[in-house]
Amino acid sequence: MTASHDRRVYRRRPRLLPFLRILLVAAVLSPVLSYVGPVAPARADALSDAIAEQQRLSKMIADQKVQLANLGKQQASLKVEIGATQQNLVGVRTSLDDAQSQIAALQGELNGVTARYDQLVATQSRLKTEIAQLTTQQNAKQRELEVRQEILAARLRDAYVTDQTPLLQQLLTAHSLTEALSDVAYYGDLAQADTAIAEKIRQDQKILVLLRENVDKATSANQEIADQVGSQKKELDDQNGQLLKAESDLEKLKKQLDGQLAQQQAAESKLARNQTQLDAAVRSNGQALDDLGNKIDSLVAQEGATGRIPSRYSGQLKWPMGGVITQEFGCTGVASEPRVGSCRHFHQGIDVAAPCLTPVYAAGAGVVVFAGYNPYDAPPRAWLVIIAHSTSIVTWYAHMTGKAPPGIYVGAQVASGQLVGTENTTGHSSGCHLHWAVRVNGQFTNPRLFL
Repeated sequence: MTASHDRRVYRRRPRLLPFLRILLVAAVLSPVLSYVGPVAPARADALSDAIAEQQRLSKMIADQKVQLANLGKQQASLKVEIGATQQNLVGVRTSLDDAQSQIAALQGELNGVTARYDQLVATQSRLKTEIAQLTTQQNAKQRELEVRQEILAARLRDAYVTDQTPLLQQLLTAHSLTEALSDVAYYGDLAQADTAIAEKIRQDQKILVLLRENVDKATSANQEIADQVGSQKKELDDQNGQLLKAESDLEKLKKQLDGQLAQQQAAESKLARNQTQLDAAVRSNGQALDDLGNKIDSLVAQEGATGRIPSRYSGQLKWPMGGVITQEFGCTGVASEPRVGSCRHFHQGIDVAAPCLTPVYAAGAGVVVFAGYNPYDAPPRAWLVIIAHSTSIVTWYAHMTGKAPPGIYVGAQVASGQLVGTENTTGHSSGCHLHWAVRVNGQFTNPRLFL
């Protein structure tokens, strides 16, 4: 029976005097309302609260998705950086000290990514709590609605029975006139209370719809986010594993290089005790380089006149190989280096040591002007590649493996970072290393000035 029909039924009932109605309603409403008491009444702002909860939930889910997106970007960036560091270690394209710093920085970034991931997991946990609370609210509201509906249905049934019972029959069956009047008043004057309950039922139904939507929305979003969080966790574990591997690779390189450097030091000590070999090494490191340098300067000048080699170099040089610096440019204590100026022993380049056969790359774009063994060397001769970056700046790569890689020949144009050879120990060398030199306007200059 609808609420409108309910009201029509009540209008056909006998009306009592106003003062009797007031007395009867006051007497009758108290037991009825006490019966309704266990059901929590729907608050006037409950619907607004449900709408506000839906908006707050939407914002929480949106914030989580933003966090996921940011985490994904951060992990993608970290993945590239870890990959570059691993590649640098494989090709020893950076100094081991720089590699150590890079790994430490990457560990810091990974810690930041992990913290953001943990924050996202905590937020997802709060969303799970929200779902549990919303489900509890939904179930409570459903029970509340069912109780209200049962109360209203019982009243409608009683009202129907009263409507079908003539007033005379009520008077005849009542124990007293007062009882008969009370019965009539009970069913007649509670119409407004029934209408209020019906209105609360309609409000409860609206609230219940919103609560169900909130639960469904939160559950769906939680599943979606949980899947993505799981994927991010796998990526995080992979990155942590890659970083641990990079640290392990670095330690292996250090140990390998420590052994290699110990052998070089032993060879240098032995060389210092053999005067004949020491004199040959001094000539190779001094006069042989100058003789080849003068020859190269002449060739560069000739090629520059034809326009094949530019007159100026506008780029910046890069390290041709990573590893450990074993000898800087300038005055040195190494006995095999020649006298230059006031220095009894002077090193005219920078020596970089790494595991044998480490790739060596062009420090900048230019033209290959020499590739081969130094013809001015006393045997054994060193293999060199020399690149002119301009008519005034030339870089040297010495002691490499005695075979040029594809694309490296006299007259070839090379790009910055292009492979020019592999580190080795050709010539008068105590062990695997690269002698990298920069010659400017006919003078060997500290390479660090151009990095």
